[in-house]
Amino acid sequence: MKLVVDQKRRVVLPKPAQPGDVFEVVESGTRIVLTKLIRPTSHRPPVAPRPADFRLLADVDLDEPAFPPLDDENPA
Repeated sequence: MKLVVDQKRRVVLPKPAQPGDVFEVVESGTRIVLTKLIRPTSHRPPVAPRPADFRLLADVDLDEPAFPPLDDENPA
């Protein structure tokens, strides 16, 4: 397939190309290679299905250590 560049150095790509597609341009000598980049699938971050109920934490003392100290540990 041959493509012709207009006066503003634009090229019209064939039908499978859609507006917004992203291409990588690799130039080696007199050759120019266009490679269509495919957007990776987006992953949703792990989020709780419902908001946390902070009333459950009302009786928790956050300053108290969660585990008893080991024998070889000294308080800091």
